[in-house]
Amino acid sequence: MRRRARTAALALATAAVAAAVPDRAAAHHGVAAVGLAGPEGPGAALETTSALPLPERSLLVLARGEWVPYQRFAWARPENKDHSAFGTLAIGYGITPWLTAYAFQPLSVKEQDGVGRNAGAGDPSLMLALGLKWDDGLRLVPERESLDDLADWHFSAWASSTLPLGTTGARDDRGARLEPDMQTGFGEPSPVAGVAALKQLGDDLTFLADASRQWFLTHRYEAGRYRFGAETRVNAALVWRALARPGLRLDLSGELNGLDLRRDREEGEGGAMVPLRASGGRVLYAGAGVRVFVGRLSAALGVRRAAATALDERPEQQGSEGLERFRATLALSWLVGG
Repeated sequence: MRRRARTAALALATAAVAAAVPDRAAAHHGVAAVGLAGPEGPGAALETTSALPLPERSLLVLARGEWVPYQRFAWARPENKDHSAFGTLAIGYGITPWLTAYAFQPLSVKEQDGVGRNAGAGDPSLMLALGLKWDDGLRLVPERESLDDLADWHFSAWASSTLPLGTTGARDDRGARLEPDMQTGFGEPSPVAGVAALKQLGDDLTFLADASRQWFLTHRYEAGRYRFGAETRVNAALVWRALARPGLRLDLSGELNGLDLRRDREEGEGGAMVPLRASGGRVLYAGAGVRVFVGRLSAALGVRRAAATALDERPEQQGSEGLERFRATLALSWLVGG
């Protein structure tokens, strides 16, 4: 058992973490998703959060990019949204075996026909994640776990919030103030709460699931007050360890990502916040990915598309979730210490 515990500790010490900010296509919303995996033990998906915390006193450095071209429609001329590119720089630190802190800095590029291009840093976010497991009851993740222990159910609960440091006053090519969904910041803090679960179904197969909700506060723009609709996400993934060699691991993953968007609201007559047309709906994405671990380095590539949509006013929502051509993701990470 001591040898297996050392093996598990080595697996965690050489772990790599992938983080994602699945931004709202028409705007710039997002929930940070994190995942942990090593040469042995549970796998990690691209969009579904893993319940495993970072090893104690370890530092994660991550860069991730997402490319999102939109479907173009004749009825949306002359202002079809063309594409968005979202990036994330992240740092994570294992405070204890069961508590991990993350800091995320999003970057985005948004382009719309007849309007122009807006690029820059978005609102950074801070996150705390609590790691739990089921072992004759729910308890905090211990300092050391053997490979047998890693096969138990693991859970996590996290909370995060954005800091309103991104711009909300960028202007288009004509000098007019850009709409809120083309800005890179929210103007107000945006809290998120979520939970995750993980279970190994065999030596090479891992099940992951998570659920989260993000809320947005009302912000006063030049044209009046505006509030983005709350977002609920439910994700599930299966990860298969296709190849395992000393210092090398190759994982293949399949995911389903559910997204529920409440309507945005804007200031109407008398100052009341009125639900906005062409906003809100539900989308189910299906995606696949591949991840390679080489020592403490990790590289992941994934693609997903909308498998089913129920948008509130689909004919008016060009450039929103569910109407992308695809979403392609590349993530690179490096773990230090632990």
